[in-house]
Order: sequence, then structure tokens, then C-alpha cells
Amino acid sequence: MKRIVPSLLFAVMLCGCATQHYMTDAKHPEVAIRSDGSVTYRDKIVDPDDLPGLLRDSGFTRNDTINIHFPDNETDFRTASQVMTILLRNGYPRSVLVGDRKSYSHAGPDKRKKPQGRQAQPPQEKPRVRYK
Repeated sequence: MKRIVPSLLFAVMLCGCATQHYMTDAKHPEVAIRSDGSVTYRDKIVDPDDLPGLLRDSGFTRNDTINIHFPDNETDFRTASQVMTILLRNGYPRSVLVGDRKSYSHAGPDKRKKPQGRQAQPPQEKPRVRYK
């Protein structure tokens, strides 16, 4: 019995049943556009036309959101538009540009301290009277 378990694990690994899938999010996108206009996938420069095949081989599906890192100081969106168009034509309609800026969101009550002291009251409106 002791020899069967390791040999089964080894057989499973050899047949390809144990695959590796990279989980990405907006904080760690795999696709990036550099400031010089080159497109990188997992920190390797790739041709934008090869990008859909690489994503498909990595296990991304049509329903997955593809986060593309785009530098905040860039104003030329031609390369980003080209990459997003290529992805759209090849069946990836959910591509999003993400930047370096941080964003925060929360759910639930606001726990910030409210300023103390007298606050200025907004002016009261007079009730409107309709005459016939």
C-alpha cells in the first residue's frame, strides 16, 4: 500500500491531470503595456496578435476579465486600443485597463469620525403656495 500511493501521484502528474493555473486580479495583471509601447505577458515581450493564444493556453475563458496594466502617466491610448480590439475579435470581450493608483471600497456603515461642533444649517426653503 505504501508503494501504491506515491506511484499513483506520479502517474497523475505524468498524464497531465495536475495543471497549473495562474490566478490574476487587478492588483497583479499578467498583461501590461509599457511606456515604450511594447506589450508584455508574464513579464515577457510578446506580439499583440499572439496574446489571445497565450491567454487561451493559460486557461482564460470568455467570461474572465482580462486586466491590462496601463501606466498612469501615458496619454497615448493607441496601443491599448489595439490590444483590446485584438482581444475582442478573438473572443475576450471583458478587457479592462488598470493603473497604478489605489482604489478603496467598503460595504457597511461608514466608520469615519464625524466632525464635532456646530455645523452651519442649510437655509430653510419657504413652502410653495399654489394659487388658482
